Amino acid sequence: MTRKRYGFAAIILAAVILAVGGALCYRHFRQTAQPVTAETSRETAAVETVIFRQKDDRWKDDVLGESSYHMADSGCLTCCVAAALQMQQISVDGLPKDADAGEVNRFFSEQDVYDGQGNLQWDVLEQVTGVPVLRQDAAELPEGALDEYLADGCFPIVRVKMPKSGSAHYVLLVGSEDGTYQCMDPLQKKEQIVPLSDFQNQIYAVRVLQSPK
Repeated sequence: MTRKRYGFAAIILAAVILAVGGALCYRHFRQTAQPVTAETSRETAAVETVIFRQKDDRWKDDVLGESSYHMADSGCLTCCVAAALQMQQISVDGLPKDADAGEVNRFFSEQDVYDGQGNLQWDVLEQVTGVPVLRQDAAELPEGALDEYLADGCFPIVRVKMPKSGSAHYVLLVGSEDGTYQCMDPLQKKEQIVPLSDFQNQIYAVRVLQSPK
């Protein structure tokens, strides 16, 4: 076989591999996405919601641990955790009462809760805070579980996808209205609640902070 034919065959093989890989990724994406709808009979008012914006001037330039990432670009999950701690009135040794997102980030950074890529490590968070975290993939979520969490005074942190980019993002469920969950979205420019329908009512994972026993 000539060099040109080898090159052509290599291109075809690469295209096949990419196509198969793309199909598998799409399949995985579709399998892990879970559409959710609030039970209208168990709607929960989104009142006294704590809102933290990751691009707040007070902490937008703060780094996540030893990583190269900052609150402004990657602090959505930290904002959600900080808001959930306040709203559920969970106290953590080493954190001031009603700690804001900047204070929570600094505490997490000092306690090595982030890995080198700025990802929050849930096992480490549980160890340093003493706060148990219920972790579920969306596909494993029992029917009505989100409504039960909200009714019990817990505010689920859910992973969603950004509508245009498809990037992973975290929002905090704070209530429900007209069959749609209401969210504290750290990327909002204003302090406002948005419906989960902004993210096609699709979630990929759930994290629920629980009060220490």
